[in-house]
Amino acid sequence: KASDSIMKKRTKILLSLLFGVILLFHLAWAGNYFLNYRPYTKTVPMHESGEYFLMTDNYDLSVAMPSYPTFTGNLAITNKNDDLSFIIWPSIGATPEIGLQILGPDGVTYSVILDQSLNYDSEKNPADMPKEQINQLIIDRRTEMDEMYDYAKKSWNL
Repeated sequence: KASDSIMKKRTKILLSLLFGVILLFHLAWAGNYFLNYRPYTKTVPMHESGEYFLMTDNYDLSVAMPSYPTFTGNLAITNKNDDLSFIIWPSIGATPEIGLQILGPDGVTYSVILDQSLNYDSEKNPADMPKEQINQLIIDRRTEMDEMYDYAKKSWNL
């Protein structure tokens, strides 16, 4: 009977721990959703499609909220030619990660990670990426990239 009592206590402890872990996960997810992503929807309203999307004269802005149970969503800004886009992954208390999608003259859209100065980040991109070609695209489109990213920073208070 003493062993039954010990087993019941262990079971209660394990169930309490499991419940606590599940509760913490849900609280963390809700915090990320409401504290990290929801503020960005103030400048990008919900479209009739149910997505957060805003068309301006120069750019299209969108906010992809994280879908349960993932923690990852993103902010995106695209030019009207649809040949240059930034994808931004915000993070609470950290600098956002910045992605770039850029159309090359060969008709290929390159998707790369940039550093905070909007330069190609060799450490975060695969070794087999055509780095020189992408760097030349970045040089050629630097003015437009800077204007777009400044617009994104102002729009989302980054």
